[in-house]
Amino acid sequence: MTVSLNTIETSLFNKHVFAQGLQHVTVEQGSDASITPESEEEVKARAQSALDKTEILFTDEDARETKHLKTVLFTKAVDSQRLLTSEGEIIYLEGLFIPENEDNDIKTQQFIEEHYLDKDIDLYICKESKCKSTDRYGHLRVHAVTQKDKTWLQAALLTTGHAQLRTRSDWPALITRMQRIESTARIEKIGLWLIPDLSIMDALKITDEQRGFHLVEGRVHSVAMHKNIVYLNFGDNWREDFTVVVPSTMRRVFAKNGIDIMGKGGEILRVRGWIDSYNGPFIEIDHAEQIEWIKTAN
Repeated sequence: MTVSLNTIETSLFNKHVFAQGLQHVTVEQGSDASITPESEEEVKARAQSALDKTEILFTDEDARETKHLKTVLFTKAVDSQRLLTSEGEIIYLEGLFIPENEDNDIKTQQFIEEHYLDKDIDLYICKESKCKSTDRYGHLRVHAVTQKDKTWLQAALLTTGHAQLRTRSDWPALITRMQRIESTARIEKIGLWLIPDLSIMDALKITDEQRGFHLVEGRVHSVAMHKNIVYLNFGDNWREDFTVVVPSTMRRVFAKNGIDIMGKGGEILRVRGWIDSYNGPFIEIDHAEQIEWIKTAN
């Protein structure tokens, strides 16, 4: 890998701005080898066995990070992420993204109905002041845990490969644990992680036509800053490459956590969020948990 540090004296248009004099780090990128998925039967068997893992149990530490609200009975899966309670209330399983491709949303709804209807379920909510208690439809945002055996529904959906983790700025609870659970399912190629279109996207292969919520991974090719906004570029063509946009508020958040965004040239990261397009595809960061820094051997 070759790294060069320089100060650009000529004009550089970087996604949103036409700027001059940007400090810029450029890194040559390699390509990752493709992984051959296992058979569908093997994956289904491992997904089923995943339900027996202790990792999907809701711990005392998890309970301390959240707040117990009440106990309900699920009577119907409205869709793959919303359930109707016996009280007539619809609850939303927070912290998940359920891709619809390959009928994954239908399979997820069927999984929920098979395992969690007509059971006593403890509902836990985020206890921090910045947390919003309901979604835009007025549905209660919760983590759901079976009262009898402490199975955490979000963890069960992640570990069986029915869902991906979706982080939000107004709901920071339990993200670290969910990242670890998702990582195991991804490494073992369980469920949706067996389907290339639903798995992690290569930052070098994203096009302007791709939209929606995605996980993207790649090595940062260049870093630039203008008016306190940082741009992490993943290709050598600023007119077309994928970029992670870090606003000034988030740059300060990273700095408080000891992360120098401007020094991230050459590092590999995984980012999750909504891909949009303006002079190339990009994801704009509004909370630090959207980015995972991937450590690699030298």
